[in-house]
Amino acid sequence: MFEREPNIDVVFRNGLKNLEVLPPADVWDNIPPMPVKRSRLRIISGIAAGVAALVSLALLARWYVNNNTAQELLSEVTVTGSNNHDVSFDIAKVEPVIRPAEARIVNLPFTPTPAESVTPADIQITEDMPSELIASADLPERDVLPDKPVQLFSDEITIIKAGRFEGTAENLKTTLPDLKGSKTEQRFLLGASLSPAMGFSRSGENVRMAELIDYEKSQPAYTTGLSVAYMISDRLSIQSGIGLSSIGQTISDVAVYAGLSDYYSVKSPYLYSVETAAGLILAGNTDLYLADNNARVGTVIPGNMADPSKYMLTRVGSDIRQVFRYLELPVMIRYKLIDRKVGLNVSGGVAYGFLVDNQAYTGKGSDLIHVGHTEGVSNFNLSSQLGLGMEYNISRQVIFNLEPVFRYYVTPLSEFSGSLYKPYSVGFSSGFFFKF
Repeated sequence: MFEREPNIDVVFRNGLKNLEVLPPADVWDNIPPMPVKRSRLRIISGIAAGVAALVSLALLARWYVNNNTAQELLSEVTVTGSNNHDVSFDIAKVEPVIRPAEARIVNLPFTPTPAESVTPADIQITEDMPSELIASADLPERDVLPDKPVQLFSDEITIIKAGRFEGTAENLKTTLPDLKGSKTEQRFLLGASLSPAMGFSRSGENVRMAELIDYEKSQPAYTTGLSVAYMISDRLSIQSGIGLSSIGQTISDVAVYAGLSDYYSVKSPYLYSVETAAGLILAGNTDLYLADNNARVGTVIPGNMADPSKYMLTRVGSDIRQVFRYLELPVMIRYKLIDRKVGLNVSGGVAYGFLVDNQAYTGKGSDLIHVGHTEGVSNFNLSSQLGLGMEYNISRQVIFNLEPVFRYYVTPLSEFSGSLYKPYSVGFSSGFFFKF
C-alpha cells in the first residue's frame, strides 16, 4: 500500500495562502482611481415607497377609527327620570315587549300639551279610599280556593298604548342622540401608484436610425408617484400629481476598457463618443477606452498617436446603458364605465416631463462604472397615455386600481441622426386610492 500524493492545487493553495504581493509605492500612487457610480434607483424607489406606505397607513387608520366610532354611537341611551338625573342603560340588553295574539288593544286619547304636575301635598288620601277603589272596580267574579293560583286568560289581558295620560305625571321618555347632522360628500381621492412598462422604438424610413436600433435594446421602464383626484360626478374625475419616470436602453457590442489614463493625459472633456438613436454618448471618463465594429465609436485622439488597443488595458464591459429620468406632472381624466364594487374605467391624459438625470454606465450588478452622458436629449417632453382597467372598492374609502396602459411620446426625446426619436411603451398601472 502507498499514500496518494496530494493534488498540486492543494499544495499551492496551502503554501501561498498567506502570501501578499504589493506593487512599488511609486507605481501604486500613480494608479488612477476608477470612478464607480452606484445606481440611485433603489434610493429613489425606497423613498417613494416609504412615503406611499406612510400616507396609506395614516388614511387607513383614520378610516378604521371613524367606522368604530359610528358603530358604538348607539350602544347607550339616556333616560330622564323624575328626579332630574340621567340614567344610562344598554339598549342591546333590553328585552322586547311581545303582544299576545288575542290581546285587546285600547288606544287612549293623546294630549299634545304636557300634563300638569301634581305634588304629593295636593293628594288627599283617606283610610277608606283603598276599600272604595276595590269595591268600585269591575272585577269578574271567580271562585278561588285557598292556596290555589289564579288563572288569567289571554282575553282578560289588556295592553294600553298612549303617549301621555291627562292629569297624570310625565311619563319617562327615552332620548337618543341626534344622528342626522350634515352629510358631507367625499369628492377627493389621494393615492400612490406604480407603472412598470416595456419600451419600444420605431426607426421609420431612416436607414441610419434602423442600423442603430438593431444594436439597442430597451430597458424596462417605470413610473411611480403620488396623485390627487377630484370627482366631478359619481363617474367622472380629474386627476393630477407628481411622479418620477425612468426610461433607458442598452447599447450592445461596445467594448469598454479601463486604464487609458496611464498612457494619455489630455485636457479634452471626453476622448470617445458613441452614436445612438437617442443621441451621442460623450465618454467624460477619460480613463476608459471604447471600441466597436459598427462605426458607432468616434474619438478625438489624433491618428499619429499610438494605438490604445495595443496597451495592457482591463476590459470592464461589453455594453453601455443609457438612463433618462424625468420629473413628471400628469393631468388625467378618468370615467367609470361600470360603477359597482368591481368597476370598469377608462382613462386618458398627458404628462409634462422635466429631465433630471442623464447618465451612461457600463458594468454589471450594483457596481456600475460611469461612462458619461448623452448629448442631444431634450430637457422637456410631452407624453400621452391611454388606459382601460379594473377598479375594486375595498371599502367606502379605499379603492384599488389595476389597468393596462399605452404610452406614447408626443414630442421627440432627441432629433439626433436627422430623425425624430419617439419611443412608446406598454405596461400596467396599479395603486391604492383613499377618499376624503
